[in-house]
Amino acid sequence: MLTSLRKGAASWLAKILFALLILSFAAWGVGDYLSPEVDDAVATVGESEIGAEEFRREYSRQFNEWRRRLGGNVTPEIAAQLGLPAEVLQATVRRRLVELEAGRLGLAVGDGQVRRTIEEDPNFGGRLGGFDRALFERVLLTNGLSEGEFVAMLRRDISRRQVDRSVERNVRASRSMAEAVHRYRNEIRKAVLIRVPEATALPEDPGEGELRAWHEANRDSFMAPAYRAVTAIMLDPDRWLDRVDADPALAREAYEARLADFTVPATRRVRQVLFDGESKAQEFMSALATGAELAQAAGNIGAAVSDLGPVSRDQLPQPALAEAVFSLGEAGVTGPVETPLGWHVLAVDQIAEEKVIPFEDVKEGLEREAAREIAVERLADLANDLDDQLGGGATFEDAARALDLPLLTIAAVDASGRDRAGQQPEGLPTEANFLRTAFSTPVGEDSLLGELGDGGYFVLRVESETPPAVRGFEEAKPLVLSAWRRERLDEAAKARADALAEKLREGRTPASVAGGLAVAETGPFTRTEAEPDSGRSHEVVEAVFAAERGEVVVARAGDGYAVAVVDGIEPPPYSEREIEAIREQLSAEMVEDVRQQFHAALQDRFGVVINRDLLAQFN
Repeated sequence: MLTSLRKGAASWLAKILFALLILSFAAWGVGDYLSPEVDDAVATVGESEIGAEEFRREYSRQFNEWRRRLGGNVTPEIAAQLGLPAEVLQATVRRRLVELEAGRLGLAVGDGQVRRTIEEDPNFGGRLGGFDRALFERVLLTNGLSEGEFVAMLRRDISRRQVDRSVERNVRASRSMAEAVHRYRNEIRKAVLIRVPEATALPEDPGEGELRAWHEANRDSFMAPAYRAVTAIMLDPDRWLDRVDADPALAREAYEARLADFTVPATRRVRQVLFDGESKAQEFMSALATGAELAQAAGNIGAAVSDLGPVSRDQLPQPALAEAVFSLGEAGVTGPVETPLGWHVLAVDQIAEEKVIPFEDVKEGLEREAAREIAVERLADLANDLDDQLGGGATFEDAARALDLPLLTIAAVDASGRDRAGQQPEGLPTEANFLRTAFSTPVGEDSLLGELGDGGYFVLRVESETPPAVRGFEEAKPLVLSAWRRERLDEAAKARADALAEKLREGRTPASVAGGLAVAETGPFTRTEAEPDSGRSHEVVEAVFAAERGEVVVARAGDGYAVAVVDGIEPPPYSEREIEAIREQLSAEMVEDVRQQFHAALQDRFGVVINRDLLAQFN
């Protein structure tokens, strides 16, 4: 074989082929290898770059921290949706900005300061409390750092902290500010409410001219969303089952393998009476022996009967209870049984033995499952064939014909999955990924092959788009009439509430003007204590706290309105601890505001450029 290859390589034909190959390398690839120009900086801060590898290490550290705090179910996709890549980059850019500012200011961190910081770090303290050199080296090794790298990082961190402290040093909320916030948050008010429900008597319908004018005046309320016309090829396993002939033996194998799933455990319907001591339980058993019924005997001594319902052996909280209950061959009473909970007397009222669901009862479903698994496997291969067809230049129609696939045509669908009549178009997948793709693919273009969560695939073409527009009067007439009626009913309720408010302002009492409407005293409440169900809606609370004592206000409450008379205003009880807590909170918020302004100023000074394409690889 090798001899043949050497002879072939020596022929004139092989030499020509090698020459062509060398020319192709020269034309297409050699330049890239000799002078690569790969931009691997996720961000450029001033003249400093944040490389992809540096960002990747920091991102991995933060991602692992998220998983530790939030659980192992956090995936890179979830982290991207929650904005972790952007958050990590923002923090990294801020650190670099402060480092550059420290350099500009000429801040120096001496070796002695670095040494003291390391020696005082509790992470490097031994069991006797002093600095442990061996532990220090092990920690660095675990984190993949050399001593030089760690010292350089620590030096930068110390200089950053010096800059940050200089900015934040004198930022603290005043005592008077904290007291004012405390008064605002905890002020107490009381009111008397009259609830005015929405009117129920429908007004007389307007003429068409009036309704048209109302439609014109409220055009923005009758906007139709953007609609897209879509053609799609769907590879849906559930719609592929008629093309699959599953071996019936597969259903039998699945049944045998999952026999526990088709086994209904034995149950007993149980009632129990629980006692603190054995003597009382024995007395109760003696009463039952005379023929007394469980509930009657328990009632005679003031004991409670608990109905546990049908329970399996595993559902009983203690093994001793399960043994006592399931040892009875027929309905009856057993006990007393001692457990850590006390002494139990148990009545078994009904017995259901273990039952295995016959294969014939689940055969159809198991055969469908087996067929579906085969369909999913076949569709994976078919999806590759479809991708190859479309990648080779075939149209949707040609690819569908070649592979014997049906086309799905959707004349109009909006981003919520509704057609112009507000219905879900027939055949539209419920998978959110389909609609996202339909509204992110440019008009006239094909999407990439997408996956459905149930093991299916799809590819779609956006045929056209109808942009958002005001619905014409004839199309929107039912909606217009309904909205017009709601507005009239709301106006009627508001007018009634305003009329009641005027009477109250004249000095009349709520009870004398209510006229059958509900009147209630709210009791004391703060700005954050709304109770919509009782008429004290958020709008009512806001209006009451904007008014003076004795003032009457009207605000929306649910479907109607509430008329409120401010009945009392009380200052909050003094709390030194709460005032100090508020002061600390305000100080922390002020520090964060100053820090953000400082970072924004540094960004203007040094400049920041983000490589969005490289960052997108982490999303």
